[in-house]
Amino acid sequence: MTELIHTVADLTDLRNKDVLEAALARVIFELAEVQRLSIWRVVAEGHGVRLRERLSLPAHYRPEQEISLEDARKEWRDCYAKRCYIYGSRDEAGLCCHVFPLWNEREIIAVMELLRPSKLEGDQAHTVHGLLRVYRNHLGLLDYGDRDELTGLLNRRTFGSYFKQIAAEAAIHAVIAVVDVDFFKRVNDQFGHPYGDEVLILLARLMSEAFSGVEGIFRFGGEEFLLILPETTREEAWAALDDFRAAVAQASFPQVGRVTVSIGFSMIQPDDNGAAAFGRADEALYLAKHSGRNRVKCYEELVQEGYLAGTKHSGGDIELF
Repeated sequence: MTELIHTVADLTDLRNKDVLEAALARVIFELAEVQRLSIWRVVAEGHGVRLRERLSLPAHYRPEQEISLEDARKEWRDCYAKRCYIYGSRDEAGLCCHVFPLWNEREIIAVMELLRPSKLEGDQAHTVHGLLRVYRNHLGLLDYGDRDELTGLLNRRTFGSYFKQIAAEAAIHAVIAVVDVDFFKRVNDQFGHPYGDEVLILLARLMSEAFSGVEGIFRFGGEEFLLILPETTREEAWAALDDFRAAVAQASFPQVGRVTVSIGFSMIQPDDNGAAAFGRADEALYLAKHSGRNRVKCYEELVQEGYLAGTKHSGGDIELF
């Protein structure tokens, strides 16, 4: 019992969500005497759902990297649809399959599969369920500090650590984009701040729907939002951001009517830092604002065309906050 208390204390000491998830997996793997464990993150894509592998234990056990929910094992589909633990049949190796939903405060964010010789029962079953409750509660506390109270998006203080993670993997194309509501002050002045808040809430919802598989969506303050799009080329970013811009322009906002946004974006470099990348995207946004608004501008293209000098280089030790 003492060892378990210390384990829970160690888990709730963690602040990085990826580290917390990995620690939870290791603890359950050992305490429940599991032979194989995998965690698959739920990724919404349009009207469908995909499962993307986050980790697996032991390390040499590697399931497929990503699959659609429709193609997943029946136990996984049932776990997601029924929002509960599922005990399934034995796999081809004769191991019993146990699938658990991993929750944040609002929704299922992943499914965890445990494979072991026999069904989880007694103290082991209670321990696993209890650890998952601790995980959900602690994740809720972390989300409370990481989320913007009005929109539910990530807040500004989470940007630095998230950006470092993306920049470290930026050998694959990645994009940073700044989104700003056009003439937002007029909305507040003409209709009042409650309607201005409603515009921001609806805009955040449109953004979350348009970029449903993207984790890095931030409210940066006021009417400014920020997106980090991993594994995205310049052409893909332009198309996706312009589609989002058009969707906002066509949407109807209660009492206010039509609202538009301007967007500036830049490619993330392998040695980038948050301040430099944000600065480039913000320069592109400035040009979008001063060339008519309701449009998308790319920093690299503006440099190539001679509209910007290209002085904001990546690298260095600049801190954004």
